[in-house]
Amino acid sequence: MTEPEPRTEPEAPTEPPAPVEPQAVERPVRRLGDVPAREEEPIGRHLPLRTGGTFELWVEVRDEAALLAVVKAARAEKLALRPLAPFCDAMPPEGGLTGVALRLGVGFEFIREGEGGLWVGAATPLALLGLRTGFAAYTRAPGTLADAWEDGWIAPAVVRVRRFRSRSIEEVEGAAGAPIGPDPKSLIVAALLKPGVKVHPPPVGRAFRDHKRRNLPALPELMRNLGLGGLRLGGAVLAEEDPTVLANRGDATPRQLRLLLQAARERVHTATGLELEERVAPPGRGGKL
Repeated sequence: MTEPEPRTEPEAPTEPPAPVEPQAVERPVRRLGDVPAREEEPIGRHLPLRTGGTFELWVEVRDEAALLAVVKAARAEKLALRPLAPFCDAMPPEGGLTGVALRLGVGFEFIREGEGGLWVGAATPLALLGLRTGFAAYTRAPGTLADAWEDGWIAPAVVRVRRFRSRSIEEVEGAAGAPIGPDPKSLIVAALLKPGVKVHPPPVGRAFRDHKRRNLPALPELMRNLGLGGLRLGGAVLAEEDPTVLANRGDATPRQLRLLLQAARERVHTATGLELEERVAPPGRGGKL
């Protein structure tokens, strides 16, 4: 006769452990000219290419008075000022950027009627202009006025410029109606744009143009024919349909992005003799304000 197996009581169900809420990382905040400045701000939050690294200081100014105060304070502390336009295809150096990354905020985002055209704030997305009469060419324009000003393609439409230079805000008009070009020692605040002027905005994300600073319409096809469509290095990739466009599809580093651009530029030059210029560049101008 066999002994009956001892009975075991079923274990009582246990409650699953409560999820642990991730703790927010508190980054230091200091004041620069009485304007909040965030230290060690992640670069990937503010640049479309989403590279790693940090800005030493990140400051967003709400109006011209705040801009003047920040510039004065940064100069007193001998900090480099690096203006950074919204949506610009800038590429910081490996590891991050020292100095002050300066962003013009919502107070610089406007479109207003002006004599002979429209006043446009430096932080205004240019595609919004495409809804206005005489500005249809801007419908697919990338970025903001500040980015287009640095790139140079918008210059033919500019009648007057409101800019920061030296210690104050000034307004400048082109001599005898001549276009006003960018000045490396000034920061554009707003511009009066004339309607009906033929401009040629580059496609969103375009990383190349030819050495004469034109945006050649045939360049994407030329680069596709050379097998550059979809060319990849790590997370860095040239778009399949338009290889002039650079994207970060993963965790590409600034070095990988630059090496990919260099490889594409060399292949085009070897095959055609055409010199390509990179449109992406380090943000800001190294404290020349």
